[in-house]
Amino acid sequence: MKRIKLSQFLLIPLILLSNLTLAAQSVDKQIEVESDLKLNIKVLRGEVNIQSWDKQAISVKGTLDELSEGFLFEKQGQSVTIEDQMPRQFRGNDKDGSSLTIIVPRNLTLYAEGVSSSYQLASLAGDIRVNSVSGDIRANDISEQVLFHTVSGDIVSSRLNGKTRLETVSGSIEDEQSDGEISYKSVSGNLEADSMATKVSIEQVSGDGAIRLQQLKSLDVKSISGDIALSIKGLTSMANLDSVSGDISIKLPKTIDARFNLNGGPGGKIHNNFSEDKPKKEKYSPTSFLKFQSGEPKADIKISTISGDIELKRG
Repeated sequence: MKRIKLSQFLLIPLILLSNLTLAAQSVDKQIEVESDLKLNIKVLRGEVNIQSWDKQAISVKGTLDELSEGFLFEKQGQSVTIEDQMPRQFRGNDKDGSSLTIIVPRNLTLYAEGVSSSYQLASLAGDIRVNSVSGDIRANDISEQVLFHTVSGDIVSSRLNGKTRLETVSGSIEDEQSDGEISYKSVSGNLEADSMATKVSIEQVSGDGAIRLQQLKSLDVKSISGDIALSIKGLTSMANLDSVSGDISIKLPKTIDARFNLNGGPGGKIHNNFSEDKPKKEKYSPTSFLKFQSGEPKADIKISTISGDIELKRG
């Protein structure tokens, strides 16, 4: 019979203890908060769902990261901190991350951050800011001041209202039914939006954009090495669109009161399918340009490109 050494028996409880330590810890806590709430959330990886209710309290339920070294749920005056405390160094893809549902008052100041954590937000109002490195951000019915920023994650949003900034580096942006003022920034990801915002700013590099807009006061577009297609229902003030090594296509209503100033730049072309006006070229320059007006001009539309095409369409 094979002998079992005493040291092997001693290892068994240590192994069992190790497995229990690595198991995800459950959280179920609630605290009362002040009306002028400032909430800071730090969850480095996992899934965080932030919702609102009509209570002046914060509820946190779910499980912590398997590598968690502790859970901080602390109130200091009007400020509350929620943090799943992690080791200084860990691999982002080993074990599972946190899974938390946080219910808060609708009106608050919120700052949330993470590394590979994804955030989902709904029905919030105030100064709302979320930053994640490789996690996604999904949000609907968020108003007042909004900033969502990711590096390689995607942003999917709907019904944002107020002053909004959506920014990603290599992720994509999908936005619909936003209102107020909105700014889109993307480096190598694509942008798709169907917005009711009246003031819109777009910056994109190496990505393509497809944007549908309603009644605009102002529009500012800068695109490098990416194509952008826009559809606009109306414009009352100014639209500035610039492109380098990318095409600009803009679809306008059949009747619009605007002045047009288009510059094809070196290597660019102008295709006017909106009116009968034809592009012209200066005598000793390869640059094409087109100036004309439609209706009783109240708005100015300026479009320029370098090594790209400009196309006007009538909707």
